[in-house]
Amino acid sequence: MLLPSVAALHFGRCGIVRPTSGIGLPFLALSVFLRLLFFRGIVFVLDFFTELLFNHLGKGQDFCNIGSAEQKIVIFMHRIHGYYRTYLPADDGKRKQIKKKSKSDLEKVVIDYWTKRSPTSFKERYAVWVDRQKLKGVSDNTIYKYQTDYARFLKGKKIEKRDVRTIDEEYLELFFNELLSEKEVPYRALKALFGYLKGVFDKSIRDGLIESNPCLKIDLPLYKRRCEQAIVKMPEERTFSQSEKNRLINSLNKKRKERPDDVLPYAVELALYTGMRVGELSGLMWNDIDEVNKRILIRHSEKLNRLTNTFYISTPKNGKTRIFPLTIEIAELLKKIKNVEEKYGCLTEFVFSNADGRIHARVISGYMKRRTSNERFTNPKSIHTARRTLNSELLASGAPRTMCCAMIGNTERVNEEYYTYDVSSTSEKMEIVTRINSRVTSNVNGNRNDGSP
Repeated sequence: MLLPSVAALHFGRCGIVRPTSGIGLPFLALSVFLRLLFFRGIVFVLDFFTELLFNHLGKGQDFCNIGSAEQKIVIFMHRIHGYYRTYLPADDGKRKQIKKKSKSDLEKVVIDYWTKRSPTSFKERYAVWVDRQKLKGVSDNTIYKYQTDYARFLKGKKIEKRDVRTIDEEYLELFFNELLSEKEVPYRALKALFGYLKGVFDKSIRDGLIESNPCLKIDLPLYKRRCEQAIVKMPEERTFSQSEKNRLINSLNKKRKERPDDVLPYAVELALYTGMRVGELSGLMWNDIDEVNKRILIRHSEKLNRLTNTFYISTPKNGKTRIFPLTIEIAELLKKIKNVEEKYGCLTEFVFSNADGRIHARVISGYMKRRTSNERFTNPKSIHTARRTLNSELLASGAPRTMCCAMIGNTERVNEEYYTYDVSSTSEKMEIVTRINSRVTSNVNGNRNDGSP
């Protein structure tokens, strides 16, 4: 069960204490007396020596250990004249003595006392669950998502103040129905929210507040039809056509003439050639370019800690270094970048830098969007458009999917589901269909030689 996070309770003071017995009793008695006289400095010293004494004697058998592994209370208890005694805070801010004939009875009173004062509202329990996730080592960005999703779906709702012990299947159904009637929620977001709720109730079970998880009785797929439906984009919206790539390169060349010191056009062009993630472009370093073995080692990526709003360099998304061939075109492009940065005094250890230092991923992303936000493009394109296009073109050219996955940095499932599109042009499709239909026409005109009627 969840209880206040203190190490021990001894006459209202936090600290690890041992039972009163033998020679230690006078020390504790004097400590209490001086406490009443507010000689807290002397009290601290006496308590310290009392603790050392009892640790030395090894007499620590009468304790009431309460709480889960990460939140535990150690209640000091002593036995005098046939009664087990301890102290608990009173409503008036003072202390009151509790005594029972048996140790188990006294422990029950203590447990009941703290149980009633444990945080039980959903809002409080959500905070407890998030703290638990932190202990488990989830990333700051995940914690940030917990916080933003709470503000998006739960803040200001009746469920915030609801006691978790009173939340059942019926209440959750009402909550979901109310949420979906107020706003459009993607099913993916609803599943994430459901996972948070389940985690909160699982933690409450472990803390002894409830016996079962009401989420287990909810058939979540039933709500899917009421969720916001994702817009399915056409292949031409998710990839570059060859003509669009040509127009983009022309646009980049124009910008290079206008701003010869700007390396952003080169970043976009490198994205087209390599399919690198935008964070990988920002994190690319000159020592990642292996000219001897004609390869690029993609082993760095910029990450944003959304909780602290700070950038840092880490490994790529899957944590693995991958290799991309250093073609003649790519090598020439990298040479141009270095020449520009040397000329304008902004060369650093990172490939893409300006006068302010390394260029952040979001700057590169924004530049791509601006260069493709006009009538010459189907829709504004992202860096991911380049990844999808390159992967699809590799597959269309006959490259094995395993090779594509290794170069792009995806699993085969993700590659097939999200990065594979038809990139053939209308003229190519027309040529193939015309060739097939011409056979039919030829057969109809009686040019068949198989003897069929």
